[in-house]
Amino acid sequence: MVVPLLVKDLRKDYLVKGKVTSALRGLSLTASRPMILSILGRNGSGKTTFVKIATGQLIPGSGTVEIFGHDVISSPASVKGLISLVPQECRPWGHMTPREHIYHYQRILGNSREGARDRVQFISDMLRIGSFMDTEAVNLSGGQRQLIVVGMSLSAEADIYFLDEPTIGLDVITRKNVWEGIRYFRKLGKTIVLTTHYLDEASALSDEIAVVSEGRLLAQGTLQQLQNMLDYNTRIRIPAGFAKGSLEPYGKVVSESQYEILYTDEKRVEEIILSAGLLKTRIEIGPVGLDDVFISLVGGSIED
Repeated sequence: MVVPLLVKDLRKDYLVKGKVTSALRGLSLTASRPMILSILGRNGSGKTTFVKIATGQLIPGSGTVEIFGHDVISSPASVKGLISLVPQECRPWGHMTPREHIYHYQRILGNSREGARDRVQFISDMLRIGSFMDTEAVNLSGGQRQLIVVGMSLSAEADIYFLDEPTIGLDVITRKNVWEGIRYFRKLGKTIVLTTHYLDEASALSDEIAVVSEGRLLAQGTLQQLQNMLDYNTRIRIPAGFAKGSLEPYGKVVSESQYEILYTDEKRVEEIILSAGLLKTRIEIGPVGLDDVFISLVGGSIED
């Protein structure tokens, strides 16, 4: 079976001020079926470099990327018609409206005038952007301009969509409109590769999540599979500076900027509170989640 995306041992170095910096250090991951695959990592973890290579904008130092069996590096023309992209850095033309952007993009892709108009209306309804479809981009907010780029990408009839942090700068309601659009394409059997540093976004949308750090894959699987990697089911958040040695017998302790996080079993919580002297300390107790998986794998929170 030909899989939508297969990445093997991808490496990419940059020369910055005479010093070699490794953006990708043997990244391997796969989308084995039509799915929403979220690539979750901090800024600088290599997400955008990967997307640029996968969409033919950069040549890697080594490694391969295959899209539906076609090698992106050696046969870029065979992949061109299969992909669509929301780049992280893209600015719409200031004196064109969202309607004009999407319409002309459709015409460039070869759609008829009538077909392009239909596609514009479809995207307008899906993203709920009708109220500013005929406003020049120069007069729109940053978030509204971002929606132009998202709308252009989703208007394409592609098999795999690469969305590089598409909801950055959007408010909560608008983000969820974009989420609904992404889910719609998933129901059509499309593959969506979504890079993000929003934990709630990855949790809400993903069939699988790939956690990356410093250009390497640390883990990939469903949310439940990632949570099952943890040996504990409960998180206790304690102000930093508390006696760490008194916590370590009860589980795994991870230091965050202003807190110590203790991962333990829920059955031991009462014992911990009494034995570790936490009665006079403000603590937070809850079940483990994706943020805890990230902290456990990377060694700190995604905001650090």
